[in-house]
Amino acid sequence: MSNEENSPSKESSGTLAAVRTRLREAIDAIPARQRALLLGLFGTALFLGVAVTVYSVYDRIDTLEEKNDAMQRALRDIEKKRGAYLSAKSRERNLEARIGSSPLQLTGFLEQLAKEVGIEIRETNPRSPEPIGKKYLQQSIDVRISKVALEPLLKFLRKLETYPQNLVLVTELSVRSRDDKHQDFEVDLTVSTYEHAPKAPRKGSGGKPGDGDKDGDKNKEVP
Repeated sequence: MSNEENSPSKESSGTLAAVRTRLREAIDAIPARQRALLLGLFGTALFLGVAVTVYSVYDRIDTLEEKNDAMQRALRDIEKKRGAYLSAKSRERNLEARIGSSPLQLTGFLEQLAKEVGIEIRETNPRSPEPIGKKYLQQSIDVRISKVALEPLLKFLRKLETYPQNLVLVTELSVRSRDDKHQDFEVDLTVSTYEHAPKAPRKGSGGKPGDGDKDGDKNKEVP
């Protein structure tokens, strides 16, 4: 029984030995010069294979390092701009708070300020409202002051732009001297204030004109 089990292994080992012998004989049959050339080609192919493998590994490492560096730069940029972003958001909230909830009547407001500082307003011309983006409306008025000294004019402008309850700005200003001594001035300016734009009605919230009348007519009883 043991002899039968060992026979396949003996046969396989004998086959391998025969293959080695034939391979050795085939190599020995090759001239020395061609044999050296074949060995050189085999070594070159092996070297190129190893080089390609090493290059691909290093290329992947470089790619990962580049991605990591790019991510680090992005994080640093975000951190640098974070302060500016928060500052801008803070200014936006402050402006939003200064706009107020109720519109400012510019004509009466300007006349009251003029009385407080001793200025006589000669002429006012309101402009048509202008939309500022989708959230705000700009209300502006052109003002002409025919004669004013420098000190009252500065007080008037300071009171305008530091008014706490609404955002008021001088958006245009032209000052001309009335005499050679530059004591009295003629002033043209445009004063603007801002308010929240009315919200557009939602689509489908209102029915077509006359729908209510039609429904009413349908509900009327016929005498």
